[in-house]
Amino acid sequence: MPLTTQAARDFRWLELNIPCQNACPAKTDIPNYLEAIYHEDYAGAYEINLRDNIFPAVLGRVCSRPCESACRHGREGNGEAVAICFSKRSASDFQNRPPVVLPALFPSSGKHVAVVGAGPAGLAAARELARFGHRVTVLERHRSPGGMLNQAIPVFRLPRDIVEREIEQITAMGIEIRCGVQVGDQVSLQDLARQYDAVILAAGTRRPNMTGLPGEQSAGVEHSLRFLLEVNEQGRTEIGQNAIIIGGGYTAMDCARTAVRMGARTEVFYRRGHEDMVVLPGEVEELRHEGGFLHTHCSPVEFLAQNGRLTGVRFRRTRVGETSVRGKRQVVDVPGSEFDVPAETVILATGQFPETSWVNLTHLLDDKQRLVNRGDGATGLAHVFAAGDFSLGATTIIQAVAHAKQCARRVDAFLVKSKRLHEVVHISAMFQSKARVGKTTGRRPEMNRIPIHPMPLCPPPERDREREVELGYSESTAVEAASRCYLCHYKFEILDERCVLCDECLRVKPVAGCIVEVSELLQDDGGAVVGYEKIVKGSTPSLYYSRLWIDQNQCIRCGACEAVCPVNAIAIQKVSLETRVERSDRQSNTRGFTPKDSQNHDSLNG
Repeated sequence: MPLTTQAARDFRWLELNIPCQNACPAKTDIPNYLEAIYHEDYAGAYEINLRDNIFPAVLGRVCSRPCESACRHGREGNGEAVAICFSKRSASDFQNRPPVVLPALFPSSGKHVAVVGAGPAGLAAARELARFGHRVTVLERHRSPGGMLNQAIPVFRLPRDIVEREIEQITAMGIEIRCGVQVGDQVSLQDLARQYDAVILAAGTRRPNMTGLPGEQSAGVEHSLRFLLEVNEQGRTEIGQNAIIIGGGYTAMDCARTAVRMGARTEVFYRRGHEDMVVLPGEVEELRHEGGFLHTHCSPVEFLAQNGRLTGVRFRRTRVGETSVRGKRQVVDVPGSEFDVPAETVILATGQFPETSWVNLTHLLDDKQRLVNRGDGATGLAHVFAAGDFSLGATTIIQAVAHAKQCARRVDAFLVKSKRLHEVVHISAMFQSKARVGKTTGRRPEMNRIPIHPMPLCPPPERDREREVELGYSESTAVEAASRCYLCHYKFEILDERCVLCDECLRVKPVAGCIVEVSELLQDDGGAVVGYEKIVKGSTPSLYYSRLWIDQNQCIRCGACEAVCPVNAIAIQKVSLETRVERSDRQSNTRGFTPKDSQNHDSLNG
């Protein structure tokens, strides 16, 4: 019988044992959707993503991939991380369904919410509020919804039909989007606050961070926000023969690869080293394949100009200095190392901030015109909230979406005076007692040795401003790539009361440390098992063990141990983080688990 729990140590088990999901800001159920892809259930995989991160096809192309950095497969000795992002795209590419509209969670509330901004955060908040049963109107200053998805990310990375389809899935829930509406000019925020039951500010970061260096006002020096908007939304084609991009992040790469396609000799200058750049894997290499250049440890000193027109940039070389109190290495100028680089265009990919000049309500801004908020969506006014980058500052798409979802929950609780959703740990047993009621995971030891699959790419000579560079996996590749996942949401556990210490499982274990002889389990203050004392011959007082333990951090979920156990002493559980609706007409089935529960296969002690 499936069970749920809200015990702290069970959430801790998820945190420790499903690191990819824990690293995802939106807490996407990654192992479940990878498992679905492996079984060729692309529609199911897409729906899991749609529920959790709202933009599966978009994020399958442009996500910053914090999950992959956390993936167990990428740890030392295990090979490379699972291609989680590319697999997310595969779920979209092969689902073969019309637009998918998730059902509402609650009936109509009669409440009406205004959302300012139709970027990823605004649209994510709007969709969540619609699922809560609220009426939503989104106000967008540009001619089409999507925010940075349209205005900043180049088409060759993110085709616009992909964006349109996933926005259509949101508007199909009854959400109204009004484009061409500038809050602050055509309608005041004060008026919105009077007219609507709640207002969410999701206007992103539209104020550029300028360098303040001499010559910055020269014609030819521009910020990346303006450059990408003009190229992507207004059809700009001119850039000059020599373009310099200053910066070392995602936006710098987008500007540089766009400039190359516009015919400019393009050079990127970054004041730190390549290892400090915050870019997608392989992106610098693709820039070079396309004809662009990267120079590291170079910092701009002055923008050179004649008659008010840019002619070049003076740089100074840098080196890495001491580590600051915040743990980041400082950048130190190298005296006498200045050099000049000619250019007609300089694009500053130097970051941006929320622009608040249109916020005309008291209690919302501090004396420096910054939004007063705690980062959780609340502001100085009870019925006005902030979501995504407008609240957090410049982040990533997945971070903005995750914050917007949290903000929507806060708005819902404000509107209905109740918290209606809660997270639980859901546990289902693959078999109970001595009768199996399900199959094992389907993983085989040889899957552990499958190398990562590279993304097929459009050849550099064929790349232009429209054609997508990353072509996507084939179906067979998608299935094999997903099979690399360790399926960390399965928990294998040896039941002490059944185990006869026959050693059969030890003989077939495919990984040296997946099953170990232990003398003691180590637990944290909440009761979660965080380690063990292994019996080592010659150093442990007792040469004999009385307990075998499956180390979840080493287990590859192949089921070899369970298959050979003669006494059915190995339980398999599937463990997931789920969001449950809190209903007044029933009691929530939640409880914490104790070590005694292991005989029923529902303990998360390991």
